[in-house]
Amino acid sequence: MSAGLLQSEPGHVLEGRARRLTLARALALSGGPFDAAVWPEKNLHTDLKAANDAGLAEIVVSGTQWEGYLVGFLAELFGMHWFRHGELDIKIPRSVRIGETLQPKARLETRETQGGALRIALSVWVENQDGAQVLVGTAACTLPPSAAA
Repeated sequence: MSAGLLQSEPGHVLEGRARRLTLARALALSGGPFDAAVWPEKNLHTDLKAANDAGLAEIVVSGTQWEGYLVGFLAELFGMHWFRHGELDIKIPRSVRIGETLQPKARLETRETQGGALRIALSVWVENQDGAQVLVGTAACTLPPSAAA
């Protein structure tokens, strides 16, 4: 559990680790089973022709990849409580290309005590190196009294 989250005031922004999306990472996630007869599988996340056939100018990275960056950041903030009591609601407003650098962020919105437990609500997003938001949403986690003390 992040002490900074418990001690911060509403409006405080927390930042996760920035990561550059490489073709190797995209292939590992979207290329299918490594032991497939043909690897990687041809799809708009791994193959330029498949992306072009889908009307895209280039390969786009699967949104699941940078959603994972956000979930990892939330797990860093809330610890194991995230997996038991976390809630996430997101939208992906734009595609991400190979080579972009992404960073998850969260802004503390509220901390409310409910029956001895502490519910923390956040606005969350992932932005690229230019500050464009590629994922936006909300997250909340309810901490039991023992963790909220």
